[in-house]
Amino acid sequence: MTGRPIWAAVVFALFLVPVWGFTATSSVTWMRMLDLETIRTTADVWNYLINLRTGIPPVLSTLELLWWVAFRDLTLFSDVLYPISIAAAFTLAVLIQRGMASRVAVLVAGLFLARVGVEVHAGNPANYDPIFALLTLGYLLLVRRWLDRRRALALAGAGLCLALLELTRPFMIFLLPVFVAVEVHRIAVTSLSRRGAALAAFLLPVVVLSGGWHLHVWLAHDHQITWTNVSGFNLQRAWEDFDPEIAAVRHLDQLPRVREGENEQWADLNTAEIHRESEDLKALILAKILDDPARAARHVLNRLATFASAPTRMYGSDPQGARITFYRGAVTGLVITLVGYVVVAGALLVRRRHWPWMDWRWWLACSTLLVTLLVSLGEQGEEGRFLFSILPMMLAVGGFVVGASSSTGSWRILMGRLGICHS
Repeated sequence: MTGRPIWAAVVFALFLVPVWGFTATSSVTWMRMLDLETIRTTADVWNYLINLRTGIPPVLSTLELLWWVAFRDLTLFSDVLYPISIAAAFTLAVLIQRGMASRVAVLVAGLFLARVGVEVHAGNPANYDPIFALLTLGYLLLVRRWLDRRRALALAGAGLCLALLELTRPFMIFLLPVFVAVEVHRIAVTSLSRRGAALAAFLLPVVVLSGGWHLHVWLAHDHQITWTNVSGFNLQRAWEDFDPEIAAVRHLDQLPRVREGENEQWADLNTAEIHRESEDLKALILAKILDDPARAARHVLNRLATFASAPTRMYGSDPQGARITFYRGAVTGLVITLVGYVVVAGALLVRRRHWPWMDWRWWLACSTLLVTLLVSLGEQGEEGRFLFSILPMMLAVGGFVVGASSSTGSWRILMGRLGICHS
């Protein structure tokens, strides 16, 4: 599936060296509302978990707090896990390639993008951002392994990656049904025997982890659908320029504080009041969009253009220099390549009377594009952070293009079949 272990280890080491030493914020300190000194026992961790309904990844934060209870330290998650997950995600972008030309191209480009990207990400570094790409690429590699060897364990691993992926970023709840539908269709079409066992292996982790957590949140917290109660405030940042009434509503960073200053602590966000305020914001934004859909469409295009331009400024961080300029150009190129690959390869697959999502390469590209669209329309001011979190996925798609163009005549044949060129 991933080539020889020695090759994988060498690639991982090459990526780890330039990003080692960079640190991130652990997920439990991300929202700045949790006083870690109050977490002393596993019972405290359990109490935290059953009351959690805001934008902190439940699985990762639980692991962090259990480690905190045992060792009173989070260095493992802020200083060690962070560079390791970055290196692992970029390593998978290399190993997912089939040919040597594409592997070398992704490796060389990835070394530059990882090094400069982590500098950009330092403006607002959450330790779970690189885990997003790691889980996505891991899910696709395990699906590919199942297609090659038909072992149910690979499908169970793919389902586990998908469940953890959804519990890492709240917006993934909207894409999870699509992911599940694609894999159920893939299993139904390609599995000639033991189809039920294959479906069970894939679906069980998704149902237990993702489904179980959402059922808990729904029952315990005012029928809340997503696992965060502040998504309306994120949407507000993306749409506040659209209408002054949206901008006038209280922002997330204006919510009450328990402490100000260097050790700032926010008030507890795990409340029904915050949830209602967030839902009211979403309703207001939707109403404003429906009032003027033409202007809303222009706003969407502006948001997409801003995201594709690969901004690197975040809050007080504004990296400059030739490397940043080249990095932004490279990321923009990858975004354009991503869109082109989805359109061109999708058209070719449809012309061949294939379901496009049955091709795992196309599905990686399409799912990455769907994530890009969701993030660009649902957040503003942190584009550099979100682009870094999907950078290994976009780089992998770029490698697919390199692999196709390096094959003898394959790119010309591809263009010809689509009617794009005739020579």
